[in-house]
Amino acid sequence: MSEKLLWSAEKSFSWFLESHPDFVLLFPALPQSCSSSICLGFFFLRTAMSDLEVDLSNGNETEMSRWAFEMAWYGEAVSATGIICEDHPTKLYSSGVWEKMIYGPIGLPFWQYRLPNIELVIVIVFFLWQFFDILFKKLGLVIPKFTSMMLAGLVLHGTMNRTGSVTLHQILQPKHRINMPESLGSLGFTIFWFVKGVKMDIKRIFRSEAKAVTTGIVSVTAPALIGAFLYLRQENRPLQTAVFSTVLLMQSTTPFSGVARLLRDIGINHSSIGRIGLSSSLVSDMLGLVYIFLSIPLYSDKLMAMLIMTMVIVFIVFAFLFVRPAMFRAIKKKREGRPIDNKYIYWILVMLCFSCLYFKMLGQLPALGPFILGLSIPNGPPIGSVLVERLEGFNLGIILPLFFATSMMKIDLGSVKYLFTDAEELAIASLILLIFFVKFLSSAVVPYLFKMPLKDSIVLSLIMSHKGIIELGFYTFAYDSTAIPSKSFTVLALSIVLNSLFIPMAIQYFYDPTKQFMCYQKRNLVNLRDNGELKTLVCIHRPDHITSMINLLEASYHCEGSPLTCYVLHLVELQGQDVPTLISHKVQKLGVGNGDNRSDNVVLSFEHFHRYICSSISIDTFTCIANPNHMQDDICWLALDKAASLILLPFHRTWSLDRKTIISDNGVIRYLNFNVLKQAPCSVGILIERQVVNKNQKKSHSALKVCVIFIGGRDDREALAFAKRMGRNDNVILTVLRLFPTNKSNEMTGWDQMLDTVELREMMHRNSGGKSDESTTYVEKEVLDGTETSMLLRSMTCDFDLFIVGRSNGMDHEVTSGLEGWSEFEELGILGDFLASPDFPGMTSVLVIQQQRSVAS
Repeated sequence: MSEKLLWSAEKSFSWFLESHPDFVLLFPALPQSCSSSICLGFFFLRTAMSDLEVDLSNGNETEMSRWAFEMAWYGEAVSATGIICEDHPTKLYSSGVWEKMIYGPIGLPFWQYRLPNIELVIVIVFFLWQFFDILFKKLGLVIPKFTSMMLAGLVLHGTMNRTGSVTLHQILQPKHRINMPESLGSLGFTIFWFVKGVKMDIKRIFRSEAKAVTTGIVSVTAPALIGAFLYLRQENRPLQTAVFSTVLLMQSTTPFSGVARLLRDIGINHSSIGRIGLSSSLVSDMLGLVYIFLSIPLYSDKLMAMLIMTMVIVFIVFAFLFVRPAMFRAIKKKREGRPIDNKYIYWILVMLCFSCLYFKMLGQLPALGPFILGLSIPNGPPIGSVLVERLEGFNLGIILPLFFATSMMKIDLGSVKYLFTDAEELAIASLILLIFFVKFLSSAVVPYLFKMPLKDSIVLSLIMSHKGIIELGFYTFAYDSTAIPSKSFTVLALSIVLNSLFIPMAIQYFYDPTKQFMCYQKRNLVNLRDNGELKTLVCIHRPDHITSMINLLEASYHCEGSPLTCYVLHLVELQGQDVPTLISHKVQKLGVGNGDNRSDNVVLSFEHFHRYICSSISIDTFTCIANPNHMQDDICWLALDKAASLILLPFHRTWSLDRKTIISDNGVIRYLNFNVLKQAPCSVGILIERQVVNKNQKKSHSALKVCVIFIGGRDDREALAFAKRMGRNDNVILTVLRLFPTNKSNEMTGWDQMLDTVELREMMHRNSGGKSDESTTYVEKEVLDGTETSMLLRSMTCDFDLFIVGRSNGMDHEVTSGLEGWSEFEELGILGDFLASPDFPGMTSVLVIQQQRSVAS
C-alpha cells in the first residue's frame, strides 16, 4: 500500500508541475527531483494519518493538487481530517508587487502572510478602540480604555459574521494556521498581569485601615457563601460544578489589577475613596488567590490535586525566598545614580516566560505564574520602575488590545436570543446578577458601619463590584480549555462589557472628585487674625526649591506671638507602583519603608531650619509618592486635613545661577500648579525666585525690600494681608504701591472697592506690630494704561527684592489694558506674568497669591 501511495503521490505531483510550470520558480536553488522529494515527504507525513489512501489509489488527484498548492504558497497544508503540515522556517512576508506580477492569479495577497497579517490586525484594532475612546471622551463619559478595546472586538465580530467577507475572514481568522493575533494578545495579557504584580505592594495589607480590610474580606466571602449555599440546595442543577465554581469565584473576587486600571482611567485613584478601594481590592485579590489555590481539588482527582498544589507552593517559595533576595542584592550592587544593569531585566523576562510555561504545564491559568513572579520583584525604583517603563506603554497601546479583540470575537452572538429560554444561559445570567447584588450590598454596608457617608459607601461598593481585565482572562482560558461552553462564555463576556460600561457612569454620577476639597470655613489670610496662627503647606519638587521656600518662610515670620506652622510636602513621581503613598516623617524615620532616600535632603534641611534658625516655627514634613497628573489631589487633601490657610508652590521655571537664563521649563509642574489653583481649599501662592529672598542680609547689612502692587480685588487684598505679616518683621521694608487710572477717583462705590479702601486705610493708620511708620510706605500712582504701568514697574525693578501681587490683579482694568495680549502664563495673572517674564529687567523675585476661591455652604 505504501508503494502505491508513493506512486500516486509522485504521479499527482508530476501532473501538478505540468499544469503549473511557475511552481518550479518557487525552488530556484533546488532541482526538480529534490523539490519533489520535499513535497512528497510532507505529503507522506500528512497522508499517513488520514483517509486519503483510497482516493489516491483510485486516481483522485484533486486533493493532492490542492495540498501541493497550499504547501507552495502558504507554507502549510491541512487534510480533510484536520492534520496540518508546515514548512519551516515559514515565509513571514510577501515578495511585494513582484509576486503578483510574476505569478499572476496564483500569487497570494499580502495579508495572507503572517507578518503583514498581524500588523494589519494591530492597526485595525488600534483605530477601532481609539475611535470608541475618543467618542466617549467627546460625550463626556469616563469609560475605561479596556472597554473600548472590547467594543472594538465586538464590532469586528459582528462585521465579519454579517458581511461574510472572505477577505475579512482571512485577515482576522486565518485559514488553518496558528492565530497569531490571539497568541500575541495572550502574551499581552500575561505581561499586563506581570506588570500589575510588580506594581503591587503586599505589605500595604498590613498598613490598611480596618475599614478597607473588612470591606475586602466581606465583599468576597459574602457572595461566595450565599452563592454556594443556594447552589447546594438545588436539586436539578443546570450548571456543571466546574462552570459554577469558576463563575462564582471570579464574580465574587475583586482583582486589584482591574480596580487599579479602572481608577486610573477614570482619574480618582488619588482620591480618598480611590485609596480605600485600592486597599480593599488588594485584600480581596489576595483572598481570591487563596480561594483559587484551595479550589484546585475541584478540577482533578486528589492525588493530582495534591501534586499541583505542591508544585504551586514550590514556585511561590522559589519566587519569594530566592528571586526576591536576589533582586535586593542586585539593587545593593547598583551604583548610586546609575540605572539597573540590563542583564537583570533580561533574566526577569526569561523567568517570566518559564513561569508562564510552568503554570501551563500544571493546567492552571498561565498568567498566574508571571503575576506571582511580579509580586516577588521589589516595586518602585530601580527595578520595578524600569520594568514598568519598558513594558507597560507598548503593551497597553499595541499588544493588549489584541487580547480583548480576539476574546470578544470568540463569542456567539446568535445564542443571546435564547437567553430566557436556554436553562444554562439563564442560570449563568441569574448567578451573575445574584452575586453582583450581594457583593454590592455587602461592600456598601461595611464602610457605612465604619461611619463612611452613604454616598461614598455606594461609590466604594460600585468600585468593588467592577469586572474587567482579569475576569475576562480567566473566562477566556476556561473557554479555550473547554471548561466553559460557548454560550456560557458569551453571557459572561457580554456581562463584563455591560459592567465596565455602566459602573464607571454610575461612579461618575455619584462622585464628583472636584467637590472633595470643598471647605466649610474661610481659610485665607484676610480673615486670619493679626496674631493668629498661620498654617502653610510648602510644596517641594526639586532640591533647588528648598532654599527659596525656607527664605520666604523666614521673611514672613516675626515673633512667637504670631505663630507659624509649616507643613512641608516633598512631591515624588510614582514609578513602578499602583498605589499612591503619603509618608509622615514624624511617624516614619528617614529611608524606612519608602525604599529610597529621596526625601532625606528635604527633611534634614527643614529640620536644620527649625533647630538652628527659627526654633519657634513648627515644622512637619511629608513625602507624597504619586502620579504627576494627580498630585494636586494629594496637595489639596493634606491642606484640607491640616486646615492650612496658604499653599506655597514653586514656579515651573528654573533660572541659572546668574538668574538671567532659563535652564528648566517643567510643564508637569505648571500643570500641577494650575490644577491646585482650581481646586485648593485655601489660598495659594506661587513663588518665582529670581533673587534670593532672605530677611537676614548679613553680608550687605541691608533689609529685605518688599513691594506689594495693589489695584483692587480679593486677590490683591490677600496679597496685602500676606505683605502685612512680612512688614511686621524688623528686617523687612514694605512698600504698598496702589495704581489707579488717570482722571478717575480712587474712592470707589462698589462692594469690592469699599473693602479695598478699608484695607488700605487700616494699613496706613495702624502701627505695624510696634514698628515705626518708616518701615511701611504707601504710594499712589496714576497711570493711563498698561503701557504706563509697564514703564513704571520697569523703573522700579532695582529698588526691590520681592514683588507681591494678586493673581487677578488688573484683570479687565484700565491700568493693565494692553498687557493682556502679552500674557504667557495664565496661572500668574497679568502683572505676575509681566514681572516674571525673562524680558523684564532685573532679577526681582515675585510672589503671586490667589485667595480661597469658594466655601461650601
